[in-house]
Amino acid sequence: MSGESKKQRVRTFSRNTALVLAALALWHSASLYQSPVILPGPWSTLRSLADFLRDGSFYRELAASLYRLLCGIGLSTLIGLLFGLLMGVSRTLESLLKPLVYGLQNIPPIIYMTLAMIWFGLNSRATIFIITIVSFPVFAVSIHEGFSEIDHRLIEMAGVFQFPRRKVLGTIILPSLSGYIKSGFIIMLGFSWKLLIMGEVLSAGTGIGAQLTDARMNLQTEKVFSLGIIIMVLCSLSQKTAELLNKPERRKKQRRQNAHQSQ
Repeated sequence: MSGESKKQRVRTFSRNTALVLAALALWHSASLYQSPVILPGPWSTLRSLADFLRDGSFYRELAASLYRLLCGIGLSTLIGLLFGLLMGVSRTLESLLKPLVYGLQNIPPIIYMTLAMIWFGLNSRATIFIITIVSFPVFAVSIHEGFSEIDHRLIEMAGVFQFPRRKVLGTIILPSLSGYIKSGFIIMLGFSWKLLIMGEVLSAGTGIGAQLTDARMNLQTEKVFSLGIIIMVLCSLSQKTAELLNKPERRKKQRRQNAHQSQ
């Protein structure tokens, strides 16, 4: 790492630390003029956060939430990948599926949540449904847009040499779409966390969202704040992990672009 890069990192760290400290100071000052029910201070929120982390039952609730999240993301990935590929490889299927996918994407999530509670009741299936139905169109659209980057001459050449469709998909289409698949997955992951919490607040009796509901009912605002911090950290960690997995692909793409420009 160069000296200039180190200095830049130190400056960035110092700036971010100063912003966090300023936000905490402002938060503490504002809490002095409000009831703890309206705006708890940083210290009471920190104590509530520590209580959650020491409580074994919290991790059972977290496990229930993560199970719903993984089920929703898994279904969203499979359905979104299927719809995205079908729209990309066939003009006929694109004309049929594109209005459906884009239409589903434009419907407010609360409509799906209402239907989920009617269809499935107040349970985990409603939460998994809302994650899936809202997230998969985001993934499908990202994959569909990636087809514009595919070199169609390679596909035409594969047709000339009578390559099997499975081989064309595995050696040309999917590698060309890998960047769009990863970026679409990162966006979908962020949506899924928000939908998970919304679904649990409205329909589930367990999970982090259910604990938010309990805190609201008991006017424990500091618990709402501490749960918000936990959710923010978990969402950020999951997205950062996905971004780290995407870095090698970005480097390869940048090298290809540099090589193309140098020719």
